[in-house]
Amino acid sequence: MMATTTVLNKSPDAIGRRSRFVRQRTGKRLVLGQRDLEILRWLYRYRYLRQTHLQRLLQPVSPKRFTERLGDLFHETGLINRPSIQPPLFDARSSPMLYEITPSGIECLASHGALPHRAVTFSRRSCRSYSPQFLHTMMIIETLLAIEQVTLETPGQRFVPVDEIIARAPQHVRHAHNPLAVPVTLVPNPKHSVIRKRHETIMIPDALYGIEYDIDGEKRYRFWALECERASPAWRSRSDASSTALKRAAYDALIEARTYRSHWGIPNLKLHLVTSGG
Repeated sequence: MMATTTVLNKSPDAIGRRSRFVRQRTGKRLVLGQRDLEILRWLYRYRYLRQTHLQRLLQPVSPKRFTERLGDLFHETGLINRPSIQPPLFDARSSPMLYEITPSGIECLASHGALPHRAVTFSRRSCRSYSPQFLHTMMIIETLLAIEQVTLETPGQRFVPVDEIIARAPQHVRHAHNPLAVPVTLVPNPKHSVIRKRHETIMIPDALYGIEYDIDGEKRYRFWALECERASPAWRSRSDASSTALKRAAYDALIEARTYRSHWGIPNLKLHLVTSGG
């Protein structure tokens, strides 16, 4: 575990700027507005978002003042954090700042009755924990966020996040330690040479999402299991070792058996595989 803020420099820099990762309150009084609550909602929904993500989502008239407002929400209110995972991975001065909501921010949203459905299951982890596979985490977030942004801009479409899907799943899945974990039986078949013998496995998608389509007043749905691959090889000599080929075979088996219906209570499922090469 790591704390969500890291002590880099408690004093202002040469031109009087506050530290980017240590809160330095000035006593400025902030009155939260609707835009501030929207910032908190999006951070609750996705766990981590960069300043540039929030700007694209909220379209502020003045990007400069929006950036300053994010700084005030961090320094003065404690409602959002600048995760300490950033410094070793990014140039802290040239990269867009990364934000996450704090427990105080969640309490604030709840007090306004404004907690949205979450789009990623790792957003449920404590704000004092982080994934060591942070670049993979951001790949998942950016993929889902891009899909949701398209639905926001497309009439007759609505993004369906994982919390909404799980809320309608059977009770044993809703209360499971990991509701995305689904059993799959793999058997040898000509389509997938990587499977050489029958075996049982558990698939855990990186994310699960859907899109609601309004077609002539009728709502229809499509659902996807998202897998983001940054480093897994396309194929391995051992059939039980992680690889893209094995995942494709497992999802084909899951979809053919229609296990998604009994497990998640959804009518259909496709695999959405994203690789680091595009």
